[in-house]
Amino acid sequence: MLIFLIGLPGSGKTTLGKQLAKQIQYVFSDLDEAIVKAQHSSIEEIFLNEGEATFRMYESQRLKAYNKEENIIVSTGGGAPCFHHNMEWMNETGISIFLNPPLTELAKRLNASDNSHRPMLKGKSENGLLSFLETKFKERSPFYSQSKITIVKNNPSVIDLIEKMKPYIKRAL
Repeated sequence: MLIFLIGLPGSGKTTLGKQLAKQIQYVFSDLDEAIVKAQHSSIEEIFLNEGEATFRMYESQRLKAYNKEENIIVSTGGGAPCFHHNMEWMNETGISIFLNPPLTELAKRLNASDNSHRPMLKGKSENGLLSFLETKFKERSPFYSQSKITIVKNNPSVIDLIEKMKPYIKRAL
């Protein structure tokens, strides 16, 4: 079964995804890393040289290459659900989980991290990050709200995710 973690940058998709995969013995995959490997270019290089539209096409192609028969947790990029009917595909193919901590918390996390690999966040101050996140949340929430599971918590744990996933998983977790 495929499990897709979606949410804004800094929401914990990669961190929680790795922890969850270890806990339930799934494979973890970061969609952005899969794109970099397939295209032999960094996300920043793709944005600069080929543009966002091409990146979104690559993103959708890589996303839809996952096999629903495999036990994989996929950490998507923040915009992945919003293009090429990706959200619809994720819900048809697996379980989508929207990680939705407060935007102020996301701005703090992102301000404290290296954003050089995130073209849309590069060089923004904490206030600039918060403004960016508010805008992106408004744009993306119609897609995120289609998720099968939403976790509204500052720092959810793997146990929180497992509890919310139980109705969707046939085998015992």
